[in-house]
Amino acid sequence: MTTTWLDFLADLREELQDTSTTPRWTDAYLFSRTKDSIREYSSWFPRRIDRVALTASGSGYTLPTDFVEDINLEVPQDTYLTRRNAEQGKSYLSGGALSHYYTSGGKLYMNATNEGGDAVLLTYFAVHSLPASVTDAVFTFSVPEMDMELIRLYVEIQVHSQMRAKQSRLDRFEQGSGRRDDNPLLPETNSEYKEYYQKIAQRLRGGAVMLYYTGRS
Repeated sequence: MTTTWLDFLADLREELQDTSTTPRWTDAYLFSRTKDSIREYSSWFPRRIDRVALTASGSGYTLPTDFVEDINLEVPQDTYLTRRNAEQGKSYLSGGALSHYYTSGGKLYMNATNEGGDAVLLTYFAVHSLPASVTDAVFTFSVPEMDMELIRLYVEIQVHSQMRAKQSRLDRFEQGSGRRDDNPLLPETNSEYKEYYQKIAQRLRGGAVMLYYTGRS
């Protein structure tokens, strides 16, 4: 089973109890918060994209717009370069055979020129797919079905946070002032954040971390 943007929006409005003919929250606002939620989720559980050919741009190669973190780089296919990790007191020489790479400012750079014109293939972690627009009703989420509750929960947190901010201005609540810092929406929002991060922790689980050296093989 897959969830479309239209399905998600309907479920979200049910949970927010905002299903009247004149809803409190516009589709555009919920669309914006949903994109934020997907980006937040992707920082914990990004999707994997394999062997994307990068395009040269100046002295580097342009990274994909959905790039989160590199996994490995092949130049050419099946020949792996080593990620260059910045360390104090350690220097790297340019030139010679291709052996190292690093990412900076939206680009990927290698220690030497790709003289042979081989394909530069990046495998990386990416942001999950986003709806193209608020009217993209048939868009299908790439987030696993079991994790869609996390996307809904984060949107609800953002909605309630905005409600809290509006209520604070109306009733002159001032957190920490000792005068009016009893905003009743604050405990509810904090509780939702706690639930959200508890669910994240449950999915992360524990376990051993396997260390390895990425090199040519």
